[in-house]
Amino acid sequence: MKLINMIAQLDTIEIKGSLQINISGIAYNSNEVKDNYIFVAIDGFKMDGNEYIKAAISKGAKALVTSRNIIAPEGITVIKVVDTRKALSYLSSIFYDEPSKELELIGITGTNGKTTTTYFVKAILDACKLNTSLIGTIETIINGRHRSSSYTTPESLELHGMFRNMVKEKVDACVMEVSSHAIALSRVDYCSFNVGVFTNLTHEHLDFHGNMENYYNTKKQLFYKTKDFNVINIDDSYGARLAKEIKDNGARLLTYGINRLADINADNIALYESFSEFTFNTPDQNINIKINLPGIYNIYNGLAAAASCYALGIDIKYIKEGLEAVTRVPGRFELVPTNRNINIIIDYAHTPDGFEKVLETINKFYEGRKIIVFGCVGERDRTKRSVMGKIAEQYCDLCVLTTDNCRSEDPEKIIDDIKRGFINGSESYIEILDRAEAIRHAILHSVDRDTIIITGKGHERRQIIGNNVMTFNEREIIDNVLKEISATASYNNFS
Repeated sequence: MKLINMIAQLDTIEIKGSLQINISGIAYNSNEVKDNYIFVAIDGFKMDGNEYIKAAISKGAKALVTSRNIIAPEGITVIKVVDTRKALSYLSSIFYDEPSKELELIGITGTNGKTTTTYFVKAILDACKLNTSLIGTIETIINGRHRSSSYTTPESLELHGMFRNMVKEKVDACVMEVSSHAIALSRVDYCSFNVGVFTNLTHEHLDFHGNMENYYNTKKQLFYKTKDFNVINIDDSYGARLAKEIKDNGARLLTYGINRLADINADNIALYESFSEFTFNTPDQNINIKINLPGIYNIYNGLAAAASCYALGIDIKYIKEGLEAVTRVPGRFELVPTNRNINIIIDYAHTPDGFEKVLETINKFYEGRKIIVFGCVGERDRTKRSVMGKIAEQYCDLCVLTTDNCRSEDPEKIIDDIKRGFINGSESYIEILDRAEAIRHAILHSVDRDTIIITGKGHERRQIIGNNVMTFNEREIIDNVLKEISATASYNNFS
């Protein structure tokens, strides 16, 4: 593609060099540069892409996009812009020929519930035979192929590349999680969303956004990128505010909820240990639905998915079929088989609100003691740590405080922050820094009817301590401890 065609509507400050060169690709990582590429020098938080310009040129870059004043060798075109992240998103969309416009694109944002809602949406669209892809925290799914994710929402270059690949493979629709970081960092600029979905907004990412108002305003931006519908949970106070503020922005507004008068709602709700039942009501129809996930919060996730598919014109019978087809979401209230009279649950909950909703559900349906194993990630929002400690103490009989992706932060200081939320002090918790050993301790010290909830990682299969990224599979750790118990019991019986 000719460079002049790629930058036709790019907001530039200055251009030096020829625009008649042919561009064969785009990169923002100098290691990915090949002959005749554009290299976009991203002003990162930890690394500055401008420091890698020489490396990019040595690998074959013929054009540079930067926000700096730089002097490049002869034959290299330099394009200066205000925001290199926005430029990357624009160039990626143009290079791949605006592929998101060829898909039904559903974007789901909010603090909690995004992942489960995307799985519900995909199941509904699968039920009516639409070839549907998924992009999210756990994985990307395209034509039945599953690939683990590194980010909730990929960088714009990878994102538009995925969209083009979906179009080539005859995908009809894509449902994706849209994180606040992705919105703030322009990863979803120039994505043509048909439907935007808002689940809720609670305490999270304040290390990045500064305060809840900034966090809200970032999320709000998604709903000015939509063409057809905005689907909003008005039971959430921020959702109710959002519905008022965006009602005249062009896309049609469709509200959902349980407690407030909404376009889409649920009533006749019955909650059970491993499933929930409710009546799904639309402006013109209603139907009884059973979802195979527990907790009122999963009814909200189901409603979000149902409302977004209703907005797309999906028949209510396929909405029911799809919602009822989902039997598990990896790492979301995942009950691990134990062959013992104890329950072990793995969950991704890592925000105060998510934490409380999971623990409320456990307390409602599970007898016996509640034992929680959890930590908080390093180099992230410190203000939520004590809040999570307070919630854990409120709902659990024993809290095992441990590590969770500490990164370069001192794990003992992270635990100290958590401990500040405990009213009864060390009577309510123990500290075991080694997360595998913490899980082992909780299981070995459990008795009949105990429920152990291990939160924070969910589907994740790694642990980050300092600069070391280690394989860490909680399912395997649990299985090994259970085998250890069985082997010991067998030996004692034999003796």
